[in-house]
Amino acid sequence: MQSHASPPLGFLAVQVDIHRPPGDPFNPQTWPFPLLHELIPGSPESQIVSKDPYPPSFLDSAVAAGKKLAERGARGIITSCGFLVLAQKELASRIGIPVATSALIQIPSILAILPPGKVVGVLTYDAERLGAAHLQAVDVDPERIRIRGMSVHGHLRAVIQKGVTYDEVLMGKEMVDGAVALVDECRARGEEIGALVLECTQMPPYAEAIQKRVQVPVYDVYSMGLWFYSGLVRQNPAAWTSFG
Repeated sequence: MQSHASPPLGFLAVQVDIHRPPGDPFNPQTWPFPLLHELIPGSPESQIVSKDPYPPSFLDSAVAAGKKLAERGARGIITSCGFLVLAQKELASRIGIPVATSALIQIPSILAILPPGKVVGVLTYDAERLGAAHLQAVDVDPERIRIRGMSVHGHLRAVIQKGVTYDEVLMGKEMVDGAVALVDECRARGEEIGALVLECTQMPPYAEAIQKRVQVPVYDVYSMGLWFYSGLVRQNPAAWTSFG
């Protein structure tokens, strides 16, 4: 349950008009704290899901939207697409409050807690466009990362690109099958995945089902957002005894 006395988290939204169930970071029901939205103008899927640097005009629009969130009282900002990690350093340096653009920013910490012989798997919306540039944006060595994308002809792509009606069963099956395939591909090469990171912000509703099938730690924008907010707004649990 949200505590509406708590300061809000800011959310930079992109122009992708789809069903967003609880678990999707756009949905206020996802979070145990208030959420404020601002739209980044000129941010369709074709603009955001990119392997190339974002143009200055887009970055300026994102910064302006982020500053609006700060003016409205947001303590920090997350976004609605993991590909925006390409803008992490730019947005963090210009907006003026902490910014966490992508689930991918968790990877350095995940690598630090895994045995050296294990790799991190990344399940992404589009493996052809997610690559070394996105990992380097958060100072990650691609050598320990294994990436798998969702099917070009799958339900997720159809929902986002073609406006097909969202089907929870189809979406869940596609996510779980993708994670299983990634783990199996690595095992076939003699590699062991120590953890999965779900890049796409549509994936968190299925993180539990994914973990039950692949039996490894699973991180996503939800796990990132909880960690991020816990430092922005420290709130001692009621069960803690007070000092003095």
